[in-house]
Amino acid sequence: MAVLTPSPKTAFVDNAGEPLVGGQLYTYIAGTTTLQATYTDATATTANTNPIILDSRGEANVWLGGAIYKFVLKDADGALIWTVDYISAPTAAVSPVLSGNVTIDSNTPSPALQITQTGTGPALKVQDSADPDITPFIVDATGQVGIGTATPVSALEIASPGVFTGAWAYLPSGTKMLFVQTAAPTGWTKSTTHDNKALRVVSGAASSGGTTAFTSVFTARTITTANMPSHTHTLTDPGHTHSVSAPTVGVTGWGGTGNINNATFTVSTSTTGITIANTGSGTAMDFAVQYVDVIIATKD
Repeated sequence: MAVLTPSPKTAFVDNAGEPLVGGQLYTYIAGTTTLQATYTDATATTANTNPIILDSRGEANVWLGGAIYKFVLKDADGALIWTVDYISAPTAAVSPVLSGNVTIDSNTPSPALQITQTGTGPALKVQDSADPDITPFIVDATGQVGIGTATPVSALEIASPGVFTGAWAYLPSGTKMLFVQTAAPTGWTKSTTHDNKALRVVSGAASSGGTTAFTSVFTARTITTANMPSHTHTLTDPGHTHSVSAPTVGVTGWGGTGNINNATFTVSTSTTGITIANTGSGTAMDFAVQYVDVIIATKD
């Protein structure tokens, strides 16, 4: 694409159409009589004199800043030729092709750059040397941002595979992190050393341990006698008595004494009211806690 070159120098003529030699160009803040600087070149580091004195061809280097100006042109004797207010660098209805760096210099409460897209095309597109670039940085007409894609479908869409940038890029190689996804992101390697394990937070050295897998411990189960360690129960007897009954027997002998042969004695039972419960309900204990699977990945 080509465009018409702008005038490289600003030239002025007098009423006779002759170069306005020694003419004076005053530049003000728009709508005021307060002087406002213009510049000698595109760097905007050196301001013109104000007024600008035109050379022998009636020309001058006049580069505008990001503000809005009023121009007042006078001849060499100070006679007014014309006044034009509200002048600014062209910002609309043009299709410039810019080469090199572009600087937007503004000192107003309004946006330094405002893009209004009333059509269906993107509001902003930044592409590489390919034209058209199918993986640009783009802001579409609705304000959705695409990085690496020309057709974002959400507020921010980064084309896959995305990569970590900014502070992420400075994580040292070998750093380990948790990710709630199946595959490691670009620039990271999934670790398969640990599987089906729980996480433990420690204040000392990080390590691993244990012998039973996570899902083997946290599951529904019924405790049986075989699961119980050897143990004892203590019983305290509050005290009780037994009655004894004896048969009537004859006694023979001398002096009022004798032997009792083959007598049967009966001892009565006694109840204390003590019982020991030794069975449970048999209901399974549910240890199946909810969980979220993560992976451990190491930065390459």
